[in-house]
Amino acid sequence: MTLRDDCWDTVLTILVEEGRFKLSELPFEDSQKHTVRRVVREMESKGWVERKSKQAAIWRIGPKGRLLLDVDEEVIEKSKF
Repeated sequence: MTLRDDCWDTVLTILVEEGRFKLSELPFEDSQKHTVRRVVREMESKGWVERKSKQAAIWRIGPKGRLLLDVDEEVIEKSKF
């Protein structure tokens, strides 16, 4: 599995379990952070994740994630802005 694949899998899993995350909380090495950041930004452009502003550190489940992932309503409510 590639780093990009691992990132997608990790982020989607965390979204289902927690509804939000910080990049610093993801289980990747510092040397991998550039790729992880690019992947998460791409996920943002596709609607899987969203954040309050371009500078916000907290990424939350986006509209596509809420629509297509099996996420408990309580997790969704907890992740709202």
